Amino acid sequence: KVPSQFTDTPSQSLSRFDQELFERASLHQSKGQIDPAIVLWEKFLQKQPNSFTARNNLGLLYYANDEIAQAIYYSEQGLKLRPDEIQLKKNLVRALKVQSAIFEENREFDEAIMNLRRVIQLSSAGEQEAIERQVESLEDFIFEQVRRSSSMEQYQEFLKKYPHSPGNSDEARLWVENRLQIEKMNNHETSLYKSEPEVGMEAR
Repeated sequence: KVPSQFTDTPSQSLSRFDQELFERASLHQSKGQIDPAIVLWEKFLQKQPNSFTARNNLGLLYYANDEIAQAIYYSEQGLKLRPDEIQLKKNLVRALKVQSAIFEENREFDEAIMNLRRVIQLSSAGEQEAIERQVESLEDFIFEQVRRSSSMEQYQEFLKKYPHSPGNSDEARLWVENRLQIEKMNNHETSLYKSEPEVGMEAR
């Protein structure tokens, strides 16, 4: 499939060489020649580091080439230049969702959640709810593993990462408080036991 592209015309203020780079990169992209288009857009971006068109075309090309991390990187860079560009946001959301699914498949749930939270930031109010439910589902899965571990370290780590996870965070705090209370009582009893004089010593 021929990758879509941002089709801004090159600025007249560009040098002749840079205009030719722009046009050659666009031509390769329009023909679906991904690798040479990437090479040329990257050369152009080195010469024109604030080029919105180059950044976003690279995002589209890397996505078409299944290099999702690079696609996200260039799309984020483009968004810094034009934060209200609707089509760019849609492209970035698409790439983030793909990467999130890969993370989830590889059981890298923290990374998947980070991506989905970024998707929430970029999405409309109507779309946010479904993504938030997906995040909560992943948090539930992570917390179930924490429950099975019965490890203070893992409970505290969960609270550090997910202090507002619905239901889970409150349960985690209660578990930690109870465990600390038990440890405090045990330490107190041990201290009392050690402070008692030995029977043999009293007899002497």
